[in-house]
Amino acid sequence: MDIAPGKKVTIEIRATPPTPSGRKTLVRICAKDPAMRKLARSRKAKRPSWQEWQRGGRLWHHQMRSKAPVQLSPGRRYAVLATLDVIRDLASIERWVTVTPH
Repeated sequence: MDIAPGKKVTIEIRATPPTPSGRKTLVRICAKDPAMRKLARSRKAKRPSWQEWQRGGRLWHHQMRSKAPVQLSPGRRYAVLATLDVIRDLASIERWVTVTPH
């Protein structure tokens, strides 16, 4: 993979990786898309993140988890900045994605 660090690249998903580690890597890379970051921030701001209630004279709490902002369906495209960690991760999942430089 000949991608220069610091350049923008477009990642198109060809297929979903069959392993959990491959899916996690792909979600981590695609979540770096500026549009996905903005979506994740707006989702987090609009929902309650900490719920407290009293039960048996004690305070209980529950912290909500965020869903991944990306969808791993074939044909989806994400534009990310190619840093060294992104390039290394893309090399590990290159079977399931198509990477094109801008």
